[in-house]
Amino acid sequence: MTQYAALLYDADEDWSQPEYAEGLKEYDEFGRAAAAAIRGGAALYPTSTATTVRVQGGKGGEVITSDGPFAETKEVLTGFYLLEAEDLDAAVALAAQIPGAWTGAIEVRPIIDFAAVRAERAGN
Repeated sequence: MTQYAALLYDADEDWSQPEYAEGLKEYDEFGRAAAAAIRGGAALYPTSTATTVRVQGGKGGEVITSDGPFAETKEVLTGFYLLEAEDLDAAVALAAQIPGAWTGAIEVRPIIDFAAVRAERAGN
């Protein structure tokens, strides 16, 4: 089975606030329904709490930080799930059930299994 990151992009909300409790119920329902496939995940605080880090001049260079995300957009990364699925089609079917897909977008991306990559390289 392959693992996929399901990256949730939606409105920049603080899901820890009481006014979002009702919306969280739908995520709880998804969590119960997809429990067999979920390997991890988390919601993120709003972008106002983010710090962007850059290293000027490459490795060992000056560390520069700025408040907020790299770019302002209508939809922001609000959370993620780590899903395990038979293939991309199965992962997409799971992602379509995530409530964020109904108001924003879910980016589904396969996870690189570096242990398998190293084993394959060692066998060559």
